[in-house]
Amino acid sequence: MRKILIINRLGIGDVVVTTPLAKLIKEYNGAKVGFVVAAKSADLLVNHPYIDDVFPYSKKNKKNIILDIKEKGYNEAIIVDDRFTSTVLAWKAKCKLLNKGFEISLGANRLFKRKLHNVKAIEDFASYIKLINPQAENYEITAVLGNPDKTRSHYLENWLAEHKKITKKLVLVVPKSAALNKNWPISYFSEINDFLNAEGIIPLYIGSNGDKDYINQIKGNKINAAGLFSLRELPSIAKQAAFAISVCTGPMHIISTVNVPTIVLYGPSDPIRWAPGNAIILKSSLPCVPCQRLDCTLPKCEQNCMELIFPEQVKQVIIEQGWLASEIKERTL
Repeated sequence: MRKILIINRLGIGDVVVTTPLAKLIKEYNGAKVGFVVAAKSADLLVNHPYIDDVFPYSKKNKKNIILDIKEKGYNEAIIVDDRFTSTVLAWKAKCKLLNKGFEISLGANRLFKRKLHNVKAIEDFASYIKLINPQAENYEITAVLGNPDKTRSHYLENWLAEHKKITKKLVLVVPKSAALNKNWPISYFSEINDFLNAEGIIPLYIGSNGDKDYINQIKGNKINAAGLFSLRELPSIAKQAAFAISVCTGPMHIISTVNVPTIVLYGPSDPIRWAPGNAIILKSSLPCVPCQRLDCTLPKCEQNCMELIFPEQVKQVIIEQGWLASEIKERTL
C-alpha cells in the first residue's frame, strides 16, 4: 500500500480546501493518507474518513513529527503549502518528493512563491492528484472535515434547541480574522447587529476563545459563542442557520462546507481564488484590492479597503435575498 503525506501548514481555511485532495488520493489509490498541519488546524482532521494520520506541526515538535512520519512508513509527500521548510521536513522524513515548494516568508513578504493562476484554491489543490494519477480528470471536488465527537452530539442538540427559542432565525456571524487587515470595523458590525435585532434576530457570533472580548465590543443583543465549539462542530451549527455574514477567515470556509448562504467581506484576499461557491462577495473598489498581503501599506490617514465596505451594502443583500422573510430547511452534512 502506498503511504502518501500531504503537507499544508498554512491557515485553517487552507486546510479545509485541501481536504478534497485527501479524498481523491484515498478513492483513486486506496493509499494510506497522512496530513501535516499547523497545530491550530489539527482538530479539523480528527475522525476524518479519508485521513489516517494527523501530524500537528509546531517548531518545538518538528523532530518528533519527522520521527513519527518515518515510524508510520510514509514515503511519498505532496507539498501543498509551497513552503521550502515543508519540503525540507518531507526530505528529512525520507519521503519521495512528488513536488517541491520553495517559498520563504520574510515578515509580510514572501519570496519564491509558486505562480498562482486565476483558479479557485480548492480546485488548484485538488489538481495535485495528477502527481499520482496523471490521467485523472472530471473528478468531484468536495471539502470534507472530520466528524464531531459522538459524546458532544447531545450537548450540541440541546444547545441549539435552547438558543433557537430566543431568535426569529439562526444567523451566524464570523467577525474576526487573525489577519488584522481582513477585519471589518466593530462599529459596522454593531450597525448590522441593530438591524437584525429590529427584525427579531439575535445573531450567533462564532470564533476562537480569544475572540470573546472582541465580540463583546459589538453593540446590540447577540449570542457570543466564541470558544464554545470545536472546529469540527461548526458545520453542525451552520447547517441550521438561515444565513451567515463573515470576513475572510478559516471558520468561513468551515461553515461553507454545508452551503449556508454567506455574505463574505473581502479586502486583501482574492475572492476569485478563495471565495467558496456559496458566497455573496462584497469588496471595495480600491485599485489595490486584492493586494494579498498580510499587512496594509496605505498611509494611516486613509481608509483601508475593509472600511469602504459599508453596512448598507450588507443590509441590501439581506433584503434582496429575502432572507428575513423566508424559511430555511435544515441542511445535511
